Amino acid sequence: MQNFASALQASEPEVRTPSFDDLIAPALAAERAAPAKVSGPTAPSLTSGGAARLVGTLVMRQAKLVPVSLWPMTAVVLAALFVFAAQAPDPSVGAAFFGPVATLLTTGTALAVCSPKRDPRSEMLYTMLVPPAAVWLARLVLVTGTVLAASALVSAASAAVSGSPQAATALIASWLGPAVLGVSTTVFGTVWYSPAMGAVFGAGSWLMSVFAARGAASLGPLPAGMRDTIGALWSTTPLSLLISSALLAAATWLVSRPEQSLQGR
Repeated sequence: MQNFASALQASEPEVRTPSFDDLIAPALAAERAAPAKVSGPTAPSLTSGGAARLVGTLVMRQAKLVPVSLWPMTAVVLAALFVFAAQAPDPSVGAAFFGPVATLLTTGTALAVCSPKRDPRSEMLYTMLVPPAAVWLARLVLVTGTVLAASALVSAASAAVSGSPQAATALIASWLGPAVLGVSTTVFGTVWYSPAMGAVFGAGSWLMSVFAARGAASLGPLPAGMRDTIGALWSTTPLSLLISSALLAAATWLVSRPEQSLQGR
């Protein structure tokens, strides 16, 4: 090695690092003169069947994050509600209790699953190709959709047992709008601030639906315009469904941008 070093020093006694212009500049000049076309990976085309399988897989994955006790409790409440509505001597009595209970049940199930913190390793959601809002919305739609569908079936069965199957539509309409509005307010309060705030929003919406179901007399000395507004909001009307959709869209937007919510500040 000494002889090798001596031979190198004899051939080139002064070793210098090549300058940037000599080493890099020619390559940069050639690249700028004829830029190479960079071909990135092309995303595979997604067929309708593939999209359906992707959505089904996403929903089934989210079903594993639902609390185990949620489904038995929902079944017990709906079964008890069906027995009460079927055994009530007056169908109007059963209908008067069916709406508030169904609304409270749907709101409670939404509160149990809508918090983004229910996702384990939630930080990984923001590094995946599937948007975090899609993952969160899949679980919410799965739970609330199942509860709403089950409540509608129980409503139809209760109306059939009571001897007035044509009243099933009116019975469903008595709680569908307030239930959807209660879900949207609960979801928005949870994502925007905290689950406790979502519970407060949901409880307030449920109380207003109870007052609206009892009629204008239960709202006390409120102005007539305010009582009409409350009655229109907490019932199955286009206005209530529109506001529910807006609140749900705002909650979905906040899920994908946690820094905009009060939780992220």
